[in-house]
Amino acid sequence: MSPGPSLAVILNNTLSGGKSTGIYTSLLHGLGVGGYALLVVTSGSLALKSYLFIESLLEISGAGLLCWLALQSWPRQTSQNFQDKVYKTSIWNGLLIVLCNPKITIFFLAIFSPSLGAIFGWQNWLGLAVMVGVIDAVWYILVVLVASNSLFQISDEIWRERIGKLMSIIMALIALEIIIKHVSSVV
Repeated sequence: MSPGPSLAVILNNTLSGGKSTGIYTSLLHGLGVGGYALLVVTSGSLALKSYLFIESLLEISGAGLLCWLALQSWPRQTSQNFQDKVYKTSIWNGLLIVLCNPKITIFFLAIFSPSLGAIFGWQNWLGLAVMVGVIDAVWYILVVLVASNSLFQISDEIWRERIGKLMSIIMALIALEIIIKHVSSVV
């Protein structure tokens, strides 16, 4: 998986649910990224390195999540009650898309590895994780603010529907790529 699914989920939630839904999604995404940073600095990522099946399991789970998100993102006519429920649950997709992306751990391991031996104590670990999570959340909140700005807002329902379909197709293609990678490694 890559940063593409996160951006797709956050943009989709912003365009379909508005600025507040996009901001909540960004905050939960930042929480998940901070959690992975904490995992790395406390050396939990060694489990991923030692047990490769965990990474594969997370990637396959991520592909399943992307398929589900693609189906949820596909525009359809629905009742207002159903739409409200979708908006409330869609913000959790920001956290789920992070949790199913073990490459974030590898990314942080590469960034933090030069200083991992020098970072000791839960205060330092927690401070580093909070900093990373806040930076991630702020970045995606800026994306949400630009995407929800009236200058960039798509007022035509047809274009909203087209973008929703495009986001669904992108997420489905990324999921397909992950599945093909794992099937070809088994064969």
